Amino acid sequence: MKLSRKLTKEAVEPFFNDWDSLKESIEPSFQNRSRTGQQEMLNGIRLYKQLLAHCDFEIIPLNGPERLSFIEQRPANFAAFRQLDELFSEMKKGIASKRIQLKRNEQ
Repeated sequence: MKLSRKLTKEAVEPFFNDWDSLKESIEPSFQNRSRTGQQEMLNGIRLYKQLLAHCDFEIIPLNGPERLSFIEQRPANFAAFRQLDELFSEMKKGIASKRIQLKRNEQ
């Protein structure tokens, strides 16, 4: 499948919707200092890796591998949660940018 088809809004939006749902359940666990968010963090890491694979690793945020390694080593850490949220945000922007670039190339 061509990358342009993989980056359509319909193809990538479920990843970001799933992350938004996970984020809503993870954030309160850090505010309450409970450990219940750790499994959701692991699910978020898995979801992020699936998004990377879906995009054929064409779009990777700055220092993405190092940041992902930090997150994987400390899933119960609030800083790891913030980093994962930022990675998703940067991926969304990167995908939008790549989509525009591909559209220009097709014209």
